[in-house]
Amino acid sequence: LPADLKPYVTHYEKPVALPSQQALADAMTQTHASALIFCASASKLGGTSAMVDDEGVGVAAQVLASVKNQDPRLVLLSALAVDRPDSKSYQITNTIGGNFNGIMDAKRNGEDKVRKIMKNYVILRPGVLLSGKGSGDASALELNQGDTIGGGLSRDELAQLAVAALQTSNKEITVEAYRKKTATKLQTEFQVPSGRELTAGTFAGMFEKAIPDTAGMPYIPK
Repeated sequence: LPADLKPYVTHYEKPVALPSQQALADAMTQTHASALIFCASASKLGGTSAMVDDEGVGVAAQVLASVKNQDPRLVLLSALAVDRPDSKSYQITNTIGGNFNGIMDAKRNGEDKVRKIMKNYVILRPGVLLSGKGSGDASALELNQGDTIGGGLSRDELAQLAVAALQTSNKEITVEAYRKKTATKLQTEFQVPSGRELTAGTFAGMFEKAIPDTAGMPYIPK
């Protein structure tokens, strides 16, 4: 790690098994964390979508909301098409089976819990995770609102956006994220561009003009 980052990083050795509220609260307290990037999801090795993407997200929101004398931020990595149950993307992903069965339903429930419990949050809905590395150029990416446009981006690009979501002064926002050149409409009746694109020269700057959920985030009815 760069020297200027090391003072802000603490390694927590104990496992945190969701949806254990006490385990997560202990981790937050002992590391003196001021924010949480929730990137956990259902896994073949354990943890169903209901346990992690739904209940686990709700537990994380409750733990952060209960922290006294602080206002910790939650960055939730969710998924595109969560608001589009009639889309092919939603239906295929939701019926994978096993621990992943109903994962889109679970992510949708998790998002709703965050909005009800917290005010200091950013919900980031990434597109398909692409292989390889990104260019590191924020202008190659695009955020959107309304869950009508999707696409893909690399894991390092998603990581840069997640960190930027901690840095932005904007909050109570939900955005979709993808590379500009991969922009694709989620349903045939939608348009590309949507007219709600958010771009900037920096990763944090992309979030600044996002419309908060409480102000009526742009949403196209199902």
